[in-house]
Amino acid sequence: MRQVLDNWDGGVTIGGSKISNLRFVDDTTLIAASQEELVALLNILEQRSAEYGLGIKYNKTKDMIVESTIIIEK
Repeated sequence: MRQVLDNWDGGVTIGGSKISNLRFVDDTTLIAASQEELVALLNILEQRSAEYGLGIKYNKTKDMIVESTIIIEK
């Protein structure tokens, strides 16, 4: 994942920090601001993983789209 995220500037900003992934044991959650950004990150992950003989099990992969709008009224 370190190699995948080298020079990666995508993700979402939460509390002033840029977040692009969450990792726990052998699970990884990728976080992107748009579908295009997520596809680009997945492509990089797939290329880097292949270099080590690893792959993504797409039948075990789940995706979730979360949209939110914050309206502040004065």
